[in-house]
Amino acid sequence: MNTYKIIFAKNTIMSCELVGHTLMNSDHYYEHDKAQLIFALVHAENELDATNKGYKIIREFNEKIFGNDFVT
Repeated sequence: MNTYKIIFAKNTIMSCELVGHTLMNSDHYYEHDKAQLIFALVHAENELDATNKGYKIIREFNEKIFGNDFVT
């Protein structure tokens, strides 16, 4: 499976690009700072799949940081 790097700005996807194959223990890995996502590495079949996983990361991250009542 391919690995894509997703770049975020203000918890919005700015870019998604193929970086090749990497070994990760999970389906995705992300970095954040002060409630802002910075980047994520995700395993995906194609760019559309990677972008969809990026949106899922945003939703889960917002719920984790702001709680379930936060509306995006």
